Amino acid sequence: MLRSGIWIRALVSSFPVALCAACSGTGSPDIASLFGRLDAELPAVIAQSNAPSIQVAVVAGRRVIWSRAFGENAGEDRVYMNASVQKMFTATAVLQLAERGEIDLDADVSEYLPFAVRHPLFLETPVTVRMLLAHRSGLDALPYQFAWDTESAFSPEYRPPCPDHLLAMSLQEFLVASLTPEGTNYDPGSWVFEPGERYRYSVSAYPLLRYLISHVAGASYDEYMRESVFAPLGMMSSGFSADEFAGHHATPYTRIDGNNVEIPVWNGQGSMMHTTAEDMARFMLALMNHGRYGDYQLLRPETVDLMQQRTTRLRSLFRGGEDLPLKGHGLGLFVFRGGWFGIGGSAPGFQSLLRYNPSGQEGFVVMTNVNAILSGGENYASARSDIYAVQEAVVSIQDPSFVIRRRVAEVAVLGTLGLYFLAVVVWGRRRRRRRRSTRDI
Repeated sequence: MLRSGIWIRALVSSFPVALCAACSGTGSPDIASLFGRLDAELPAVIAQSNAPSIQVAVVAGRRVIWSRAFGENAGEDRVYMNASVQKMFTATAVLQLAERGEIDLDADVSEYLPFAVRHPLFLETPVTVRMLLAHRSGLDALPYQFAWDTESAFSPEYRPPCPDHLLAMSLQEFLVASLTPEGTNYDPGSWVFEPGERYRYSVSAYPLLRYLISHVAGASYDEYMRESVFAPLGMMSSGFSADEFAGHHATPYTRIDGNNVEIPVWNGQGSMMHTTAEDMARFMLALMNHGRYGDYQLLRPETVDLMQQRTTRLRSLFRGGEDLPLKGHGLGLFVFRGGWFGIGGSAPGFQSLLRYNPSGQEGFVVMTNVNAILSGGENYASARSDIYAVQEAVVSIQDPSFVIRRRVAEVAVLGTLGLYFLAVVVWGRRRRRRRRSTRDI
């Protein structure tokens, strides 16, 4: 028994050693090598997908080194919706206001609003700006959030419609109706955890932050983003109205029974972001380079560090679905293993991925105009596989050592766990044999 116990402890202690060894090592190819491999390998990967079109922008150092569009009516100037990737832009705007002293991240968000925001079971616990940014406010989804966001564009065929009296509301009116106890859309069940205690990804926290920006800045969210983010970064193909990009907006599709079915271009209450991969790459370059793009300081270096700091540890050793292995969540973005940061977006008709690695000075944006969030199931997984196959190819080209380290880590962990359980089985058998021998005596 003693020897078996020592064996088991040795195996357990070897686990972190094996993992650290697997995860060590950095390095990426030079720009000329990157460019050549992207030209050689990515078109074939994209050609195998079932996406109507895919747009890709790859950055290295301080510039976009590769930008292509593939598929029907494709072009680098075609505009897509970036869905939840917009959260990174919203978080950046909030952090800009914090840098100017107009917002305290740890203050009660109600101090900046004309209405109070409170968890109905924890009325004395303030909901802070930082909690909303980090998805730790305890707020889940407000009733009819999806239908209100999409202006019932997919109702009743795919989703229940938003009641007319709610659909006609402005963002402020919708938030008041949904967050105040006397509101016509109020449901205390929208709050699931005590504020600050746990992580819960919230599709409703960021509409509240959008309103916070406009109320504090004294300008519409659209105006603020154009003046403080888009224009200084040269993001000339980004905005919040589908009509603005009529004629070169990618046509959205949903996937049903393996087929891409066209759906209408939707506006999203005039607050959903429409953009291109190259435009988002400029934003990403600023974050990669200590908040600076050209002559413009988007955020201070210490603020970028704060944004990328983990607020929540997400225990995911292996990849979740088709994504990179998660390490945690920061402010408006996810922290991945291997030094990568970013976020993905999924909305009716569109998907997008934004990933960057500051230490490796590399990153990419992938956008496509098909999604199956409306039909779900295998269709959803199928549509996701199109865009994640491109991510897998880009990461293997930009950071090949990361791919190797990930595979080695998975093998090392599985092997160590297998040996551990084998030791437990062997130890158990030996123990049972000794018991039988004792009884025989």
